[in-house]
Amino acid sequence: MKFDKFKFKLDRYMYENYTFRIVTLIMAGIIVFEGYLISDKVNNQKVVIMPPKTITKEFWVSGNRVSKSYLEQMGMFVVYNLMNIDKHTADYTIEAILPLVKPEFYYKVKAMLMEQIKYIIDNDISRVFYPSVIKTDKKGKIVILGITKDIIGNNVVAKKQQQITISYKIKQGRFWITGIVVEKPKRT
Repeated sequence: MKFDKFKFKLDRYMYENYTFRIVTLIMAGIIVFEGYLISDKVNNQKVVIMPPKTITKEFWVSGNRVSKSYLEQMGMFVVYNLMNIDKHTADYTIEAILPLVKPEFYYKVKAMLMEQIKYIIDNDISRVFYPSVIKTDKKGKIVILGITKDIIGNNVVAKKQQQITISYKIKQGRFWITGIVVEKPKRT
């Protein structure tokens, strides 16, 4: 009788041991598979960074958040290409700015750029912008204040204060322009 109880308990323990081994192996296989999936996702994650053409300050990008210095540099890049223009660099302006424009705002921004370029070419003007203040305080807007000079030949024909407001969105680290407004600065 004691032998039967011993045999029963021994068989039960051997069955439990066997079952735990199988379950442990299956769980180990799942953990290895999950590790593979995680490392594959981490190593193959696409990170798009649109750095300004000339980087002058350190910046960081994290998902939908970026540093103030990144916004300042992107603002300066856009304003430099938008406002420093003549008939020889007009095509480059479009090529430099339009890839940053969000698709749903593409034609609106392109029309504004084409209107400016037509005016520059028709009047044989060289335009120079001297930025003085960059404001990145408002979320989704970069405001740059400065002086614009329109030059024909060697003569400055117009000199005026201007405010360029660049509306933007950051999506997965990608800088998208949603609008550009050039106007007289608002007095505060």
